[in-house]
Amino acid sequence: MTNTRRRFLHRLSTLPLLGACLPARAAPAPPRRYLMNRFRIAGLPYYQANTVLRDLRPGMALRLVVEPENPHDEFAVEMFFGEVKLGYVPRSDNRHISRLLRQGASVVAGVVEVEPDESIWDAIRVEVFLEI
Repeated sequence: MTNTRRRFLHRLSTLPLLGACLPARAAPAPPRRYLMNRFRIAGLPYYQANTVLRDLRPGMALRLVVEPENPHDEFAVEMFFGEVKLGYVPRSDNRHISRLLRQGASVVAGVVEVEPDESIWDAIRVEVFLEI
C-alpha cells in the first residue's frame, strides 16, 4: 500500500498544475457605447467656460449632474469639466438624459469640437453616450 501511495504522489507531482490546464479567462469586454445626442452646451456665457476653453480638446470627458431642484427646468442636467461648470444640456435634449441619470444608468459625455474663436454660444460641441 505504501508503494502505491508513493507512486501516486510521484505521478501527481509530475502532472501540470490545475490552473495551468484551465483556459485563460478573457478580459471583460469594454462597455458598448450608444450615441444619444450631439449638441452645443447651453448657457456657456453665464458660467466659467472661458476659464477652460483653451484647455479643452476633442475626446475629453465631461461630467453630467442632474439638477432636479432647478426652478426653470425639472430635467436640468449640468455639465462640468473637472470642477468647472460649463453650462447645461440643452432643454431640447435633457429629458431622457436626466431620467437615465436619475435611474443610475451610465451616461457619459465628451467633447467633440472646440472652437475658441467662434461665438461663446457655439464654442463647444458635445456628444452624449449611453454605456451598457
